[in-house]
Amino acid sequence: MELSAVQVFSIFIALFAIIDPFGAIPIFLALTKGAKPDQKRSIALKSCLFAFLVLVIFTLIGRYILNFFSISVTAFQVGGGVIIFLSGLPMLFAYPLGMRSKDSEVVECAEKEDVSLVPMGVPMLAGPGAITTVLVLADQHKLLLSKLAILGCSALVLLVAFLLFWQAERLFRWIGQTGLNLLTRIMGLILIVLAVQYILSGIKQFFGI
Repeated sequence: MELSAVQVFSIFIALFAIIDPFGAIPIFLALTKGAKPDQKRSIALKSCLFAFLVLVIFTLIGRYILNFFSISVTAFQVGGGVIIFLSGLPMLFAYPLGMRSKDSEVVECAEKEDVSLVPMGVPMLAGPGAITTVLVLADQHKLLLSKLAILGCSALVLLVAFLLFWQAERLFRWIGQTGLNLLTRIMGLILIVLAVQYILSGIKQFFGI
């Protein structure tokens, strides 16, 4: 059964929430501090392209990866739901729980010549939560057209991320840290609800409810 327009929109919202390009803006600005506009645009483009490549791989062959490790989809749904929940919880409080690790990651990568692949591409954009989301969605919707729709939503979210990174300084001056925190909290709330749904679906499938 092909995805409906409402389902595609729901997938887009879920991926936008888990990738959270708004929350990645401060990290992007910190990692590209002192870079020229052309360099920043190049880093933003490469980050989004690399993240998309990772999501393509897990969307198309994620099921084979699970089979290789003898992991059931039900177990992955529950485990993935926990991962997404833990990703959404610090977002709900605008990163107070994860700020130290993110700051250390920025310091660790600040001296690298190219930060577009790590940490921007992975794990900032295509992190555990995003990988879990596309893998679970691809298993729920096995038709090729459905998987292409999932990839289309991923591409659209990452296109938005690229545009936001490209105009990150102007956007940050416009809405400020408070505005970014508000958007991050909204994305975190959506993620927590999505995670609970994944966990409940996995439990229902396991017990045959």
